[in-house]
Amino acid sequence: MARVKSILRNESPFALGAVLVMAAISLAAGIWGRVWRLGFPPQQIWDEIYFPVMANKYLRGVEFFDLHPPLGKFIIAWSIAIFGNTPFAWRLMPAVFGLALIALAVAVGWYLFRDWVAVPLVVLLFAGETIFIVHSRTGVMDIFLVFFVMATFLAALWARGYGHALLTAVLLGLAISVKWAAFPVAIPAGYVLWRKGLLKPFVASLWVSVLIYFALVYIERLIIVTPNPFQAWVEVWSWHLQAADKVDAAIPHLWGSPWWSWPVMLRPIRYEYLVDAEAQLRVVLAIGNPLVWWASTLAVIAGLFELIRRAISRSFDLDDPLLPIVLGYVVLLLPWIPGTRIPYIYNYLPMYAFAMLALVYWLVRIWRGGPRFGPWLVVAFGVLALTAALLYLPLATTLPIDQDDLMRLILFDSWFYQESPVPGSGCRPPDPAPGC
Repeated sequence: MARVKSILRNESPFALGAVLVMAAISLAAGIWGRVWRLGFPPQQIWDEIYFPVMANKYLRGVEFFDLHPPLGKFIIAWSIAIFGNTPFAWRLMPAVFGLALIALAVAVGWYLFRDWVAVPLVVLLFAGETIFIVHSRTGVMDIFLVFFVMATFLAALWARGYGHALLTAVLLGLAISVKWAAFPVAIPAGYVLWRKGLLKPFVASLWVSVLIYFALVYIERLIIVTPNPFQAWVEVWSWHLQAADKVDAAIPHLWGSPWWSWPVMLRPIRYEYLVDAEAQLRVVLAIGNPLVWWASTLAVIAGLFELIRRAISRSFDLDDPLLPIVLGYVVLLLPWIPGTRIPYIYNYLPMYAFAMLALVYWLVRIWRGGPRFGPWLVVAFGVLALTAALLYLPLATTLPIDQDDLMRLILFDSWFYQESPVPGSGCRPPDPAPGC
């Protein structure tokens, strides 16, 4: 309590109150955006033609091939088993995990910064973030991936003993069981545990991560390939060989976007564009809050330069939260750089979560160590960020929108038009691939 009183004495109460109000508005909008009319649109959008279909095949014991490990599809299958094969059931568990991600991000923010100002800032940014809202109300796996990546990082931040190091390994295994792209989070988590003297028990527990991953793949093989427990192990090996053969396949797509385009949000994805029975325009666009997105990218760049400056000046603080944040962003991005596979902007979501934490870091720095009016600079940024979130919310939730209003939000053709692919998609004129 003394710490709280000390903080409040050193702050402008009006600035702090303004941030709390904005955080509350963002939280309300974020919760509403994740749960409102989950069953609409009533048809499959984007990759719902894959993942809910595959999840339903688990329930029917029908064999199929998918490049990704099974956990995300298992989670969707659970809600389909209870509520039936309906759009609501496809999207229910992403909504649950999307809501839980808000609380998870708050916990990460607290354990990283140990600063009460950081908490409402995290709520303000994460709750109202439109690209998280889109993936919280779509039957795809990316919100599960972000959740388990952040959960792994949180477990490391929270760790106080060997049991917590084991918990970090368990959550890492679950993250990898959604998508292999989660594995690099072991590095920032390991760094945090190293600073706590818990790296050795974490490394010693990584066999648990491997066990969880292979157990889930094995269960999947039992369900859809063979009930023979010995043959299922052969099928586990066979699936990995198939997946390894396909993982770098360069499949052109009009909405594809290379890794270097993600930090500037060059190519969001139009998931749905329809006119309903009342002749109202409704859109689902996988787009982030532009202001937060670009500011987060600048925050990471500033973080890199700050760490280099400290290293040169020998004023390096190994326990500064900036280090694991930037480390997490970089190591999650690195595997995408040399690959030949054509990815999409949603592959950036785990990195984006770390970029947003970098933005919170700098906002807290401005509040605490900036000019006397630093808190009001943060408030001004918060007002702009919240305004942008509310403006783009209809594009995440299929709220009716006028065509003119829609076009005002589309700042670049590549944000919305299928006919405007970006370099690296394999569909760039004048020589687009046949698949385009």
